[in-house]
Amino acid sequence: MQYSQSGGHEKILAPDADDMAGHGLWRYCRRQSQVSPTNQSLGELSLILFTHRKAALGLILAVIALALVMIDTVFDLVLELLHMSFELIELSLDILIEYIFHTDLHDTQVIVFYLMWAIAGYPLYKLYQLLRSLPHRCVECMDNLARAWRQLKKQISAYWHGLSALGKAKWSMGFMTSVTCMIFWVLI
Repeated sequence: MQYSQSGGHEKILAPDADDMAGHGLWRYCRRQSQVSPTNQSLGELSLILFTHRKAALGLILAVIALALVMIDTVFDLVLELLHMSFELIELSLDILIEYIFHTDLHDTQVIVFYLMWAIAGYPLYKLYQLLRSLPHRCVECMDNLARAWRQLKKQISAYWHGLSALGKAKWSMGFMTSVTCMIFWVLI
């Protein structure tokens, strides 16, 4: 059997025929079970994903399609997960405050309430800053879109002027044919 050392982990390259006979098969299967994705380095995992990219892309697209088809269920699931994580944080803070300060239930709840407001204050402040900068970013985005549109019009115009009369006729006929097909498809 051929072995290779990779990142401190022994990796099997190929089994030999004599390894597959008798106890060699058991040893081969045992070593194969020790090679798992968690034992592999990030480079090896990216290589596996690259070689199986169609399957990975299919899995990602299937999850996205499932999320779009069952949007109400996904939305409920996300809200439930957010609520459960909030409750987990609140319970953890309750236990921590009671243990550190030896307070009763009411005092602990008051401390945790204001502590959670303080924790939520920073993201709310960042959201406020984002919303204040949003009009400026929208104007900047619109300027970029207008600049890109003008550049595209220049490129198309230069391409059109560079075409011969036969090339212009081909483009015109292709455009008219596609418009006619679309009209027939809509009406029929």
